[in-house]
Amino acid sequence: MSMPKASNQMPASRRANRTVLFRTFVLMALCGVGLFVPLGMKLYDIQIVNHNKYERMAVEQQTRNTVISPLRGTIFDRNYKTLAVCAGVDTVFISPQDIETEEQAQLVARGLSEILDVAYDAIYEKTQKKERQYEEIRKKIEKDLADRVRTFISDNKLQGIVYVTPDSKRYYPNGNFASHVLGFVGDDNQGLDGVEAIYDESLKGTPGRVVAARDGKARIMPFQYEKHYDAQDGLGVVLTLDETIQHFLENHLQTALVENDVRNRAAGIVMDVKTGEILAMDTRYGYDPNEPRTLTDPDALDALLGLEGEERSALLKDALLAQWRNKIVNDTYEPGSTFKIITAAVALEEKAVSLDDTFFCTGSIMAPGWNKPIHCHKLAGHGEQTFVQGVQNSCNPVFITVAQRVGQTRFYDYFRAFGFTEKTGVDLPGESGSVFHSQDAFHEDTVALSTYAFGQTFNITPIQLVTAVSAVANGGSLMKPHIVRELVDDQGRVVRSIQPEVVRQVISGETSRTLREILESVVRVGTGRNAYVTGYRIAGKTGTSQKRDPVTHEYMPGQYVASFVGFAPADDPQVAVLVLLDEPMYGPPNLRTGGGMAAPVVGRIMADILPYIGVAPQYTQEEATPEITVPTVSGLPVAEAEQLLKDRKIQYMVKGQGDTVSAQVPAAGAQVPGTAEIVLYLGDARPPESATVPDVVGMTAEQANRTLVNAGFYMRAMGATAADGGAIVAASQSVAAGTQVPPGTTVEVEFFDTSLRD
Repeated sequence: MSMPKASNQMPASRRANRTVLFRTFVLMALCGVGLFVPLGMKLYDIQIVNHNKYERMAVEQQTRNTVISPLRGTIFDRNYKTLAVCAGVDTVFISPQDIETEEQAQLVARGLSEILDVAYDAIYEKTQKKERQYEEIRKKIEKDLADRVRTFISDNKLQGIVYVTPDSKRYYPNGNFASHVLGFVGDDNQGLDGVEAIYDESLKGTPGRVVAARDGKARIMPFQYEKHYDAQDGLGVVLTLDETIQHFLENHLQTALVENDVRNRAAGIVMDVKTGEILAMDTRYGYDPNEPRTLTDPDALDALLGLEGEERSALLKDALLAQWRNKIVNDTYEPGSTFKIITAAVALEEKAVSLDDTFFCTGSIMAPGWNKPIHCHKLAGHGEQTFVQGVQNSCNPVFITVAQRVGQTRFYDYFRAFGFTEKTGVDLPGESGSVFHSQDAFHEDTVALSTYAFGQTFNITPIQLVTAVSAVANGGSLMKPHIVRELVDDQGRVVRSIQPEVVRQVISGETSRTLREILESVVRVGTGRNAYVTGYRIAGKTGTSQKRDPVTHEYMPGQYVASFVGFAPADDPQVAVLVLLDEPMYGPPNLRTGGGMAAPVVGRIMADILPYIGVAPQYTQEEATPEITVPTVSGLPVAEAEQLLKDRKIQYMVKGQGDTVSAQVPAAGAQVPGTAEIVLYLGDARPPESATVPDVVGMTAEQANRTLVNAGFYMRAMGATAADGGAIVAASQSVAAGTQVPPGTTVEVEFFDTSLRD
């Protein structure tokens, strides 16, 4: 019996199950892939594309990050006297995320508004920013306000909602002192002007942080979860500026500003000629860096009176920008005859002139390329004169002649070598470039050489001029000017030192020595006589440049920049001083000159600086009338007192009757001129307790001395006393006329020559 044969076909039921299972797997795969792709793309977006965004959101949700402001570095003068310092203050902020109820929001807004004098609505609006954990309410508050806020937080259990954090505030302890050098900072202690801006990276330091952890309900976790990252305070900046010399400069500029009715501000700079270090720099009027947006110029304040709205805002903005400008660095001007120092240096260096070369000035000269005569300031002419006399007289025809001898190519080469075609690189913001002919234009304009020779038709900055004159004084080395000496850490250790930098050698030592002697004679007998200081060898040059209309470029009658640049001592120069008075309006236009207005200012500054830096006076034979110290003769017998005075070659006179000196004028120990006459009182005779100082302004030296002596006083003459001529008169006196002072008081009288032109 045969067995049945097995079938190779699958039952229909199993085939159906496998089909369903296959379809199920396919469907599951399709659904899985379909779901995974967008999910994968979303994960890619979160983890890769926007990783930083979600990480930041997570950190903000899980932590509170509080910034700790660093202390800004202190600014010192060269002798480590503090000029700018940071003091600790506090900043108040709130965390809106942590405000739980409307009542709490109103409490915060009401309480902080009352304490901090901030509008309630402004604070309340910030409490509603629920996604924020940091909303600033008021910055840089003093300790008394901060303590009141802390009490408010404690009394109302607002910890974690209202915060008082340490901050710092910039202070300038001397007010408007050296404001254009120091500059000022903004609300966030960022430097906005002056040294504060240029050295901001070094001064500002690195902020610190306090990072506190939050739990799942956004509550601050215990202190062990906090991380503290200390702030790193900024470096200190030590300036080349000398506080005492800066005071000298500012005081004398302020006096000149008022006395000469200067309309467009006065400016000055004192430089160490050997190193390029700036010892003082100022523009009057200055401003208070503690309140830099407060106007100080009376004329600017008057211009705002009665104005409102946009017109007032625009004018105020312009006035503030003008107030912050440092004329020494930011502005240019035509230097006028002060530039003749450079022309003389070029001519001597190129041997285009010798000291005894003679010239004849008729009052004008015809210059190549110009069909009109160029006049000298002395329209009648100086007649025959040597080159040295031409410099002393500031004679335009002499300088035009020697410049033509040098030639356009060589003259322009020196113009460039002295630094007038480039910025000096001084470490102060906004240094302006000069305005001058290109080399090709200079050669094409044949009259340019003649006008450049006496400092017209081009503009330079005061910092460029004083740097170039310092090169003439120091032996020919053009130095890079700088205001910062070194950077120091909080322990006083020097982190960086700024060394003097020689840019290039521009003239020889021989030319420098020759020109120093010539320029000293300008102050001794030339147009710079009003800068003369008895006992000191000052060299320099006057300058009076007429201003141009900024639109038409035509010269404006009666508007001048009166300037003087000098250095001392002439035989071993140490300091250079430049003073310029922009638009002095006092007196008739023909007296608004550098010799008449700026030279006396430089003389006064030099009279203060030179003794301060240790330069001893050296009197000529004509000046050798040394002061004497009055000995004690009161109480001595008359004969003994007279013999004592005779032995010391002191003049005296006797008043009254008796055998004993009962009183003397001046008192023992007083310093008086060597020609002074001591008064001896005998018996019952007594000197008056006080006497009235007479007015000697406008008198000659002889008249002033006689008037003061007759009134019972002594005179110490200053200024242009060594010059000859009837135009020398008293310009000011140290004790005001009409003042009651003890007899025998010495009154300093400054003389100047009213006939000087340049």
